Amino acid sequence: MTNAGRVFSINEIYERVWKEPGYNAENTVAVHIRKIREKIEIDPKNPRYLKVVWGIGYKMEK
Repeated sequence: MTNAGRVFSINEIYERVWKEPGYNAENTVAVHIRKIREKIEIDPKNPRYLKVVWGIGYKMEK
């Protein structure tokens, strides 16, 4: 994984996925992150791989 450990802001995630400016994108990104966690995490409420960095965004752990 080339970007493991790198923190991506919510706006950066939104802009990379939807290819448009991420104004007020917090809720949209949070919903999609939750759905991804439900698929990849053993315990989505205590994620091991896809983690939030409070006040900044999200990061993937190895």
